[in-house]
Amino acid sequence: MVHFWTTFVFSDIMNYEKEILVNCTPEQAFNALTKELILWWGEVDNQIGKAGDGFTIFFGVEGWKFKVIEFEPNAKLTWKCVDGLVKFNKEWIGTTLYWTIEEEGDKTKVKLLHDGLVPQFECYDICSTTWDMFITESLKNYLETGKGNPHTE
Repeated sequence: MVHFWTTFVFSDIMNYEKEILVNCTPEQAFNALTKELILWWGEVDNQIGKAGDGFTIFFGVEGWKFKVIEFEPNAKLTWKCVDGLVKFNKEWIGTTLYWTIEEEGDKTKVKLLHDGLVPQFECYDICSTTWDMFITESLKNYLETGKGNPHTE
């Protein structure tokens, strides 16, 4: 009975999603999500080169550790948040980020589904707003002009 209720309640949860249409190639978008995170998101300790790789993104003294689950060049990238040095939003640990990249005419669509980042989380408002800024402003500007607005301290 409890399992049925849990399945029923959480099946309609709205995970965070955002997509942008940018003037760049799928390869440029994929590179931004693997080798150039520091130029639009924040300080990282490792570049991504294949499935199984790991990296930590730092925001000051706090950080989240990710493992790359799926790595399909210029098309798909999946990161699982496996740990963190965080006080504010430990809720990210165990969530999964699905990035998809699709050519759309002469532009590229980049989409993020952050599975597990849901409105019920204490951090949802600030995390969704921050993701919005990083994706629609920093990543988009980085891909189109070469100048992102990553977190720095």
